[in-house]
Order: sequence, then C-alpha cells, then structure tokens
Amino acid sequence: MDDARGGTTAETIISVTELSLRGERGTVYGPHTFDIEDGELAVLQSPPGTGRTALLLTLTARMRPGSGSATILGMPYPKRGHRIRKHTAIAGFSTSDDLDDSLTVRDALRERATWNSPWYRPMGRPGDDEVEEACGPVFGERPIPAAKTVLWDLSQLDRLLLQISLSMMSSPRILAVDDLAQIEDSIERGFLVERLAALTERTTVLTTSVDPVADHPAVLRLELAASRH
Repeated sequence: MDDARGGTTAETIISVTELSLRGERGTVYGPHTFDIEDGELAVLQSPPGTGRTALLLTLTARMRPGSGSATILGMPYPKRGHRIRKHTAIAGFSTSDDLDDSLTVRDALRERATWNSPWYRPMGRPGDDEVEEACGPVFGERPIPAAKTVLWDLSQLDRLLLQISLSMMSSPRILAVDDLAQIEDSIERGFLVERLAALTERTTVLTTSVDPVADHPAVLRLELAASRH
C-alpha cells in the first residue's frame, strides 16, 4: 500500500489488517492491510478481477470478510456490523443501488427521503428547489436535472451524481462509490473525482479504479496488490 499524498494527521476511520475473502472459485480479494483517515478520498487501485467492489462492500459493512481484522468507525467488523452500516452509504453499485429508468428525479428523491424518515412523517412532492438542495453539493457547477426529468434521459455522469446525492441525504460518515470506470469519458471521470474530493468536507469517500487517478491534493491512492491465491 502506497500513500501518494504523504503526511499524517487526522483520525483513522478505517483500519484493516490482512483482510481477505475467498469464494468457491478462489480468492475474491486480499489479503490487504491499510489505514484510511477521516475526511479522505481513498481510491483503491488494483488490477481487474481483484474484488474491488466486494472490498468496498466490506468496508461499508455490507459484506463479511473471510479472514483478517477490520476496525471501522472505531468499531470491530463484523462484530458491530449493524451499527457501522447505519453510518455508511453506497452509490453506483449496479446490483444494489441502481435506479428504475422510468422514475423521475422527483420520484427518486421522494423515495429516498421516505426511507430516511420516520414512518409517521408524510413526505411532500419534491420540486426543483428540493432537488437543487439535495443535489447542489454533489453536482457543483454542473447543471442539476429538473425534478420532472426521467432518469432514462440522464447521462452516465448525471445519473451517478444523482445516486451519490441520494446517498448523501442520510449524512453518512463513509460513502463508497463503485468503480470510476463506469464513467467512460475521461474528462467527465476527472470531474467526478473533483466532486468526490469536494465531498470530503462532509464525509470520507471510498472508490476504486483499475487505472491510476490523476494527481489531486485530496486523493489518497491505495495501490492494492493482486490477490495471493
């Protein structure tokens, strides 16, 4: 593991030692040993087929590791998995975080707000102002879709930024965003990294990449070796 930023200071929010997972076909990921500090954008970089998505799901308490140890938000995982999961969120995971194309931005926002609210609190119908409030910190200077926009009409980047905006509505301590390569255009991928870096003022952000990420002062690059079978 290489810390490309160097330096030290903040509180360690994730610490893993020899963390690994094996499946029926062999090693899924690991063993890995690294620390991530609070308020960082950690890019887990490793070759294809090294279980990057599974590792992110483990670090957000959604998948149990096979061996090794992990401390997340000061709590041991998986022993305190339920408590850890309450303070984490994911975005851009096709198997568990995808959105129905037929929904509008308004529908998606209302659905997520309903999940995050007590059952007895009725949810109104979000308009453009509510969409802008939820999406503004994530979209930055990029135009925010109107409330009535159908998700099918969103670009790759806007759809992912919306997913991130929805995940941030729960004010997570840790946000995991799946593979940066899902944004095919390199310029838009660079913009995504900039926006994820901006979010570190509010949360710790984890993401993954096969290719090296351009230098950025907010990025911690963790180069994970290929799994040992």
